[in-house]
Amino acid sequence: MDIVEVLKHTSSDLFLPNIQATDKDGALTELVKGLIAGTEINNADNIMQMLKSRENLGSTAVGPGIAFPHGRTLSVQRLTILIGRCPEGVDFDSEDGNPTKLFFVLIAPPQDSGHQYIKSLAALIDRIQDADLRENLMAAEDYESFCTAMKGE
Repeated sequence: MDIVEVLKHTSSDLFLPNIQATDKDGALTELVKGLIAGTEINNADNIMQMLKSRENLGSTAVGPGIAFPHGRTLSVQRLTILIGRCPEGVDFDSEDGNPTKLFFVLIAPPQDSGHQYIKSLAALIDRIQDADLRENLMAAEDYESFCTAMKGE
């Protein structure tokens, strides 16, 4: 799956360019509020519980400065990806100990035909390894320029 396909699961309504949280719980709360505001999803408590349960298994902040909170829930009918940026960075229990600035939240239904969820997660992790790209993503002025940078255009 290429990054163009992955970006079809997000939208400008699912882009939070300026997360203000100062800790992990605050960041998760803002991310979930963004999901609720930008979609038809209406069960914030289930989403939050699912994300926290996943984080308890091990932080999804894989570094450098990136986290991929993710999971499956009956609260969604299709794969949904929210993109968040925290310019100041937040302690998200990253493997490298550094602040997390970029968040890609993937929420999928339990039954995911074609494994779109896992393929999207893998494509994002692979694409975001480039340090120059991460800088460009943090500097992007809006959702469209963020996507342009992700596509390498």
